[in-house]
Amino acid sequence: MNKVGDYILEQVLGEPVSLSEKFAEGIPLPEKAKSGVSGEEVWVARAGKSKLISQQEVADRFKGGGWMRAGRSMGTMQDVLKNWSEINYEAASRSINSVNVEESDGVYNSREVYRSSSIFDSKNIVWSYKLFDCQYMLGSRDNSACSFGVGVRESIYCSHCFEVSWSHKVSGSMFIHDCTNLTECLFCAHLRSKKYCVANVQLEEKEYFRIKKMVMEWILQDYLD
Repeated sequence: MNKVGDYILEQVLGEPVSLSEKFAEGIPLPEKAKSGVSGEEVWVARAGKSKLISQQEVADRFKGGGWMRAGRSMGTMQDVLKNWSEINYEAASRSINSVNVEESDGVYNSREVYRSSSIFDSKNIVWSYKLFDCQYMLGSRDNSACSFGVGVRESIYCSHCFEVSWSHKVSGSMFIHDCTNLTECLFCAHLRSKKYCVANVQLEEKEYFRIKKMVMEWILQDYLD
């Protein structure tokens, strides 16, 4: 996990940055629990579930006698509910057609996923939630078709971004909200089709990168402390 997380941070911020729990703030991460069958560690996206079973334990049961049981008394509604409770375990640590999934739940057709949930058709994901067709994402949630993002939320087609939310087709930008088709912008909101803007002010390229360097130093020295 650390290797992937560090790589994402370096690609987004341009310098080596050590992975920190700070990047997971605000993300509904899977929680550690115990299987009600074996007592082994499982990971579940929704907390508060008391009767859990790992997906692997479910599969192993099919290899044996399966889940069908001999006849039970069904004379009253109480009998029905009792019989149901005896087999009604909720699957945890779930993944389908996925490889290298750790401490996660609800992972589908994905690979290299760490401590995340509701991940679909994605790869190299760390501390994230509800991603579709994404890659190299850290501390992000509710995104589709994004790549190399840190703190990206509710966005689509964004790449190499840091702290971007509710945006579309944003690249190489930081601290952006409700924007579309932005390239190399900082601290902007509600803009469309812009480049080299800071706080919604249009700048020349040279001045923009002077400020971006200052912002990067602030992120690395103060913002991430």
